[in-house]
Amino acid sequence: MRSRVTRALSVLGCFIPLSGPALSQVPVIDSATLSQATQTASNTAAIMQTNQQIMQTVQETLKAVTGNRQTGSIASAALGSGFSMSGAPSLSSILGGGQMAWGNLGEFGQVAAGIINGLKLVNRLTGLTGSNVSGPDKAYQGAVNTATALQGMVAGTQSAASSRTSAFQAAGAQIGTAQDIKGSIDQNSQLQVQTGLTVNELIGVMNAANAALNAQQMQELAGQAHAAKVLTYDRTKARLVAP
Repeated sequence: MRSRVTRALSVLGCFIPLSGPALSQVPVIDSATLSQATQTASNTAAIMQTNQQIMQTVQETLKAVTGNRQTGSIASAALGSGFSMSGAPSLSSILGGGQMAWGNLGEFGQVAAGIINGLKLVNRLTGLTGSNVSGPDKAYQGAVNTATALQGMVAGTQSAASSRTSAFQAAGAQIGTAQDIKGSIDQNSQLQVQTGLTVNELIGVMNAANAALNAQQMQELAGQAHAAKVLTYDRTKARLVAP
């Protein structure tokens, strides 16, 4: 009897060491840990997708505010290729008499010359020539030059006003068509510049008008000076004599 028990224990002793390692390889699933890991992976994927969207938005914003400027025809709305007061003759030169300086009036100067020549004006009021040319003659020639220059300026500004109106209308039609912020800012800035150029043209027109008034004043002063010389009183002869 005792021998049978001993054999049974021996058999069990042989199986006990083998069962330990076999049981240690059985997988164990923790539902709570698995759920938390799954949620963490989902949150990480969402964060990465959001970051990608943010990066794309930043790149689009950068592209919208940087890069080449696009203003189209707005950049030449005010002056373009037509007449500009910067091409008018120097007012100081035309008021001094002498040969007419046309500046860059071009075809408008030819129009003015045709109109002035049609008046068949005399070259000098007194008919004197050379060094004998009087002050009234110089003032008269300055007035003729001023009138000629003003006629050319008027013709040029009339033509420029027509083309400038069309250019500004075309520029106005482009407002709101920009595809990004950069384009809108550039269009607005360019319109400000073109408006400033237009205002500068008006200043040139006012200067030309002042030159006309100045020419008139010079004629009156020259006439008064000449009259004063004619009416010089000679005390030795007690009478008015010509100089």
